[in-house]
Amino acid sequence: MNYLIRKEKSQDYPKVREVIKSAFSREGKDLVFNEWVLVEKIRESEYYINDLSLVAEAEGEILGHIMFTPMKIEGDSIPFDSLALAPVAVHKDFQKRGIGKHLVRAGIENAKNLGFKSIIVMGDPEYYTKFGFEKASKWKIGTTNDFNDNCLFALELVEKGLVGVSGIIEYCPPFYNEKGELI
Repeated sequence: MNYLIRKEKSQDYPKVREVIKSAFSREGKDLVFNEWVLVEKIRESEYYINDLSLVAEAEGEILGHIMFTPMKIEGDSIPFDSLALAPVAVHKDFQKRGIGKHLVRAGIENAKNLGFKSIIVMGDPEYYTKFGFEKASKWKIGTTNDFNDNCLFALELVEKGLVGVSGIIEYCPPFYNEKGELI
């Protein structure tokens, strides 16, 4: 299947929502929070970076989507600017075809070209280590919530991009509910 990876356009939003719903919805589960709500909150905020919100498109259909947003690593050193990779989604009918892999690689390349030094992701170790992500604990980077830090990964986009950086990750405001809890 031939598809194109490109920047998201506003006219893509409804189709992107459907892709994310397809990828993350689980039949029989009443989800308290949905990834598509997060994406919409980010788009409505000052933290949306169009160059880092990509879609995979084939014949006018959106097959997948990935988004990166600014985040900080707060610690002993001064706050360090980084990127969060969240979410990446491929429509359930098109999964296991390499689309997600191409979205991640294109996003990493765009982030490098924009001058970012690192990316942080919470996710499947088997999946993200394929792209060069390493456990964030290597740099003493962690979370404040109960999330399993074994699923927290970092990628240096430039050589020694995280040297001297340590601390707790802080996502941009759309990632938090009204109580300040990570959603």
